[in-house]
Order: sequence, then structure tokens, then C-alpha cells
Amino acid sequence: MLDHLRRIIVEGPVGSGKTALARRLAQTLRSGELLDGVRDNPFLERFLRDRARHALPLQLACLTQRAAQAQRWQEALLAGQRMVTNCLHERDRLYAELNLPADELALYDAIAARVALPAQRADLVIVLHAPPALLHERIARRGAPGETGLDLPYLERLCGAYGELCHRYDEAPVLIVDTAHFNPVDNDGDFRTLLTRVETMRGRKAFLNLAAP
Repeated sequence: MLDHLRRIIVEGPVGSGKTALARRLAQTLRSGELLDGVRDNPFLERFLRDRARHALPLQLACLTQRAAQAQRWQEALLAGQRMVTNCLHERDRLYAELNLPADELALYDAIAARVALPAQRADLVIVLHAPPALLHERIARRGAPGETGLDLPYLERLCGAYGELCHRYDEAPVLIVDTAHFNPVDNDGDFRTLLTRVETMRGRKAFLNLAAP
């Protein structure tokens, strides 16, 4: 199934379902699974309580995590293993720009330039989208520690940043999936629809939106 896709990335803002979908894809395609490890970031809960104070250490910890994950990604692909991940590396710069003041962003960029992550080669990037109000509702419903601090204005800015990222990203084909009325994680029919859309995708950018006329 989808044998031509050996390297798949699932992305999207918090609450979009990217981790759950990446896991389901990995299981269905019998591929390796490489998750972003955000829950293991030692600064995450402190950031969620006080974003201004803890944004920089959070982002730097993400950067070190990403360096280790990039090495694992490369090693798996060189070994011929099929891989699915829930993290597009460009995401880290997106969050840094969203959360850091100008001077701290400049410091982050200087450190990131020295880390020099290898290119994250991919055959397909699936970006999950949902309106900010729906993301806010999902986050509240799952009740993860600290996430209640992610208010609606923050999620609106985050969704806008993801929209800009989708517009400019051209390193791999991108399928943008609107999940407002579509649940490929919990609905088997929707998951099959997603697989069919991926199989028939042509070109560098495509959309899956069941609410569209």
C-alpha cells in the first residue's frame, strides 16, 4: 500500500490530530515510527504556564531533540526502512518566531545555524488543518496538563503561521487536510478516503476538504 512513499511526515497545529494519524499510518503501512518527543521536553509544562518566561529554553530543547531525531531519520532511511514522523523540522522555526521576542529569536537562529540539521527528505507531507475554535475545543476536551493555557488568540496566530508555512514549503509534495468534518484517526471510512486521496495525488500541492462544495 502506497509503496512509492517511503518517507511520510504528518504535521499540524496542536489539537489537529497529527500524532494519532502518524501512529495509525505507521501501523497500517507497517513502517517505522518517529515521534517528535514534545511530551518529553522538560520545559513544556513550564512554558504552558508562562510562555514568555520559558519559550527560549523550550525551543532550544526542541532543537537538541530534533538533532537526535534527524540522525535517527537518516539512519533508518539509509537502512531501507520505511518511516512516518509527526514532525516537519520547519515547525521549530515557526514556533520560535511565534513565541520569542526579537532578541531571543536572533539568539535561537544563531544557535540553530550552528546545529545545521541535515535536510529532512520526504516523499509526502500531510498537513492537518482545523479552525482555531475547534482546536481550542479539542484541547479542552482532552485535558492534557497545562494545555488549557493555550488560548484562542494564540491558536489563531498558530494557524496563521501554519498557513504561511504551507504556502512557502516546496521541499516535498503537500496534502492539506481539513479535519473540521473529517476524522481519519477514529473513522475507518475517512481513513480509507485519505489513503485513496494520497494514492491518486498528482502535483506538488493538493487539498482534501469534504466540506468544500
